[in-house]
Amino acid sequence: MNLDVLLSLYKNDPRCFQIADRITLSSPQHLHLKGLQGSASQFVIAAVFNQSITAQTNHLVILRDAEEAAYFHNTLENITNALDIFYFPSSFKNKKNYQLLNSSHVMLRTECLTKFSTAAPDARVGAVITYPEALFEKVVLSKTLSSNIISFKQGETIDVDGILKRFVEYGFSRTDFVYEPGQFAVRGGILDIYSFGNEKPYRIELFGNEIDSIRIFD
Repeated sequence: MNLDVLLSLYKNDPRCFQIADRITLSSPQHLHLKGLQGSASQFVIAAVFNQSITAQTNHLVILRDAEEAAYFHNTLENITNALDIFYFPSSFKNKKNYQLLNSSHVMLRTECLTKFSTAAPDARVGAVITYPEALFEKVVLSKTLSSNIISFKQGETIDVDGILKRFVEYGFSRTDFVYEPGQFAVRGGILDIYSFGNEKPYRIELFGNEIDSIRIFD
């Protein structure tokens, strides 16, 4: 039995349709599923997520801890090939030092928050996989996040010094070469930015103050 057949069996199971139907009701629902072994819970979530009745519904899945959430997210993403399933981890490297940020985790959080804050009203963004520790962290309001996004467009003229000042105000560090999120570098007419909202850094090539090209690099 291949993966597509297995996913189809779950999706067409009346019990999965019943779950999808219940969670779309306006009043809160309390459902309890038991007897799920191995990856069965991920297949159930995938089946509910892909039901036509939940096509406009965003999903929040809360696991018990970071390890369980990471495994759940990885399995769910693999079986669905989904591009709209987001992992929302804690920002910190460990529980003992809340000053030590995990840059890759901050990037994942930023990507998730940006997607949901900039989405059109009533538009489905996807599913968030997380755990209590990550949800305890405060986040900026969606309007505040949207208003602080810096956008660049090829062919536009920018105030380079003003942009660099804004990077510093946002907590970015100026380095010779960028190698982790939260850094930027300037060399001649080249501006490299490692945003928290993208897996790879951006390279902006300038002709004077005009943006000549924008590309992602490794």
